Amino acid sequence: MGFKEQLEAAKAGDRNAQTALGYLFFTGNGVVRDRREAARWFGLAADQGCAEAICNLGYMRVHGEGLSCNFEKGFELYKKSAELGYPRAMFNLADLYSDGRGTEQDWVLARYWYERAAAHGSIPAYYRLGVIYELGRGVEIDYEMSAEIYRTCFSEEYAKAGYRLGLMQLEGKGMPKNSEAAAKILHKAAGLLSEEAMCQLGKMSLSGEGMPKSSRNAKRWFSKAAARGSEEAKAILSSDAFDGQ
Repeated sequence: MGFKEQLEAAKAGDRNAQTALGYLFFTGNGVVRDRREAARWFGLAADQGCAEAICNLGYMRVHGEGLSCNFEKGFELYKKSAELGYPRAMFNLADLYSDGRGTEQDWVLARYWYERAAAHGSIPAYYRLGVIYELGRGVEIDYEMSAEIYRTCFSEEYAKAGYRLGLMQLEGKGMPKNSEAAAKILHKAAGLLSEEAMCQLGKMSLSGEGMPKSSRNAKRWFSKAAARGSEEAKAILSSDAFDGQ
C-alpha cells in the first residue's frame, strides 16, 4: 500500500493504517520526519484499542520523543498495551518495574512481565530473567537456573548472555570454574560484538588467565571494546596498564 492509499485508509479510521503512518512520520521514511505527527497518528490508533500504537505512545512518553517526557504516563501506556497482550510492551513494562521508573520498583512484577514477554518468544526478556536469578532480584539466587537461561539465549546468538555465561564459568558460579572454557565462550560472545566480552578478554590476556599472557592481544581486545563504546576499556587504554610494554 502506497502513502496515498495509507493516508486515505487512516483518515477513514483504519487503525492499522494509522499505526503505519505513525511509523512513517516517526522514522521519516518517505516523508518529512515529524515526531508530533507520529504521535497524533499513533494516538488515533490507540483510541481504537491498538496495542501496538499504545506501546509506541508509551515509548515516546518515556523517551520524550514527540511528546513531553513523563515516566508515569509512559508506564500507564505500557501497562495498558501489555494487558492487551503486546509482547514489546510487556518487556518495556518489566524494565520500568525493575528500574523503578514511573512506578515503585517491584521485582516480582518485573519478573512476571519478563516471563510473559519471554513466553511470546522475546530472547531479551528471557535473558533478563537469567540476570534476575543470578543476582537474586526478588528471588533466591539460583546460578543453575541463570546459567541454563544464558545458554538458551546464547544459542540464539544473544551476545549479552554469552558474556554473563562466560563470567559464570570463569568464577565457578553454578558450574566448575574453568578459565579456558570461559575464554572460549567469551571469544564467541566477542564475535557477536559484545564489547563487555572484548574487554574481559583484554583483562584475561593481560593476566594470562585462560589464555597465553599477551599485552599485544590485550591491547587489541581493549581497542575493539573501546571502539564499540566501552568506557572501561577506554579507561584501561589511557591508564598505565601498558607502560613499558
